[in-house]
Amino acid sequence: MIREYSLSLIHLLKGVLYAQQKEVWENLLQYEPEVKKYFAAIGLELYVDKSEGYAYLQQREMESEDEAVALPRLTEKRQLNFFVSLLCLVLRKYLLEQDAEGGSLRSIISQQELLNRARVFLPSASDEAKQQDRISSAITRVCEMGFLRQLEDKGGKNYEIHRIIKGFINAEVIDDTLKKLQAFAAEK
Repeated sequence: MIREYSLSLIHLLKGVLYAQQKEVWENLLQYEPEVKKYFAAIGLELYVDKSEGYAYLQQREMESEDEAVALPRLTEKRQLNFFVSLLCLVLRKYLLEQDAEGGSLRSIISQQELLNRARVFLPSASDEAKQQDRISSAITRVCEMGFLRQLEDKGGKNYEIHRIIKGFINAEVIDDTLKKLQAFAAEK
């Protein structure tokens, strides 16, 4: 049976839904309670950030062990490598700084700026080129995750930070985690 909000359901099952997808976004906003109820039945929560213009599904945390046994995880949790984790934290902090300055909704960062910000938290390396390659690979991975998008500029060295990163990285843990990483880098 096709429902009025099937369009929203399908797009959310495929991934993140953005406000720029006008027809689907309007459909989601119109039928948000029904969509939430639909996904709750299979243990998924709908997260909608209307001010930032995105929505996604996440696995509902189980309240009891009985519930966890009865309902298997639908989405996988994947551990990120050190460089990808570091870049995500650096990007989130950059986004916080941009928001504090009252900048535009679009946050653009150059590859060099990203490399410089990440190096602060890395121990000195005997092979700088290898370290830069690891960071570049991590940038590619973060793009694949949907947190960054490479811009079509002359050198292809600028990236737009997608605001969805705010939904995945809690602002309260950023400074503490980055201070620990900086202390670790200083020790090495």
